[in-house]
Amino acid sequence: MPRSSPEESSPGSSEEITGDREPEDATSPRSFAYEERFPDAQSAFGLDLSPPEAASSSALVFLDTSALLLLYDATEAAARAALEAFGQLREENRLIVPGHAAREYAVVRSYKITDLYDDLSRQVSPSAMPKRSGELSNRALVESLGYADRLDELRRQIAKLTEAYHHEARQLMGDLEAWAGDDFISEAYSTLFEDEAVQDLDATVRDVTAEVQRRDDISRPPGYLDSGKDQNAAGDLLIWNTLLEVASRRDRDAVLVTQDRKSDWWHQGGKGTALYPRTELIHEFDQQTGGRSFGMLTLPGLLQKMDVEAAHVQRVREAVGEAPSTETIEVVGPAERVRTVATVATSAHDARSIGGGRLGTRRATSLRVREDEADAVAQLARDAGLDVTRGADGRVARAFERQEKEAAEEESTEEQ
Repeated sequence: MPRSSPEESSPGSSEEITGDREPEDATSPRSFAYEERFPDAQSAFGLDLSPPEAASSSALVFLDTSALLLLYDATEAAARAALEAFGQLREENRLIVPGHAAREYAVVRSYKITDLYDDLSRQVSPSAMPKRSGELSNRALVESLGYADRLDELRRQIAKLTEAYHHEARQLMGDLEAWAGDDFISEAYSTLFEDEAVQDLDATVRDVTAEVQRRDDISRPPGYLDSGKDQNAAGDLLIWNTLLEVASRRDRDAVLVTQDRKSDWWHQGGKGTALYPRTELIHEFDQQTGGRSFGMLTLPGLLQKMDVEAAHVQRVREAVGEAPSTETIEVVGPAERVRTVATVATSAHDARSIGGGRLGTRRATSLRVREDEADAVAQLARDAGLDVTRGADGRVARAFERQEKEAAEEESTEEQ
């Protein structure tokens, strides 16, 4: 059929949208990409996009490699709390690790050890020490001003602490050299992931390779962004197909726990924010499982839904570089004391002033602080004799600010 003119093009055609592409060859896989990504057109209108509840007793919870490895970057307490949550899922027969995720974990886990060893090696290399007072230029001035003895004493303390640090670091390096996969996370995983907790996929290399290519041709998630890799290009697809197969066989909803934020898994907002799973994934899961629901969570999100202690969830968030949770604290009192507390909180506790005002000799200030610093800032303000409101919404500070502004306007009017 001849190509239609721009006036005759159907609404939403790729030529009309882009204006700069040649029409695709009718034999190109991309010509019918949408038909393959959404084979059942009717179901696209009734698709249930609401995720299953991970904390319910029915949904299967699949851990990918990134979730398994994240525990190594969290604090020990947070890692143990996560392991306890995994244990709960295991007891409920809901915890699944796809076989390919287990293989990736076996490869990458060793890097966690070698990276730590290399980091320690750099720390114990000879470092520059501060100069002795006698080595400084203008020695007579240094001594006459009374600094020589103090500088030399501090240098001795630095040397002593540095040697102590190097000693402990070398001890840790020795432990890493003797590492045999017996860290507490590895040992816990070996117990958790027995029997049916690890599910493998019965697929040939030829079939998987062909499907990787096909999905890449039509940009069908997941995994098409990995198609150019020299190794492990099929990793995401193997994990996804395992999830589909297990959920279909068990007739259960499924949640995938991952730190992967790529756009072939998630619809993204500004700055790459992962919003919700790609609609194609939800559609494919719906079709393969006869109407079951699929959702995705980060590991911190899963732990939060399982009511793991907030402090442990926060440590896991910090391990992936997510912004720490904050609390707003409002302090009210004599202006000079409020100003002093705000200054100390800002410099010593990384607080940030987000508003405030003055009324006579009294002042109110709202401070935004990290949750792990909130207790210290609140106590600092109480010790200064100030009124403190935790978890504030800033209304007192705004009221002071408004009254301060009104007083200034009245004073300006009177002067006129």
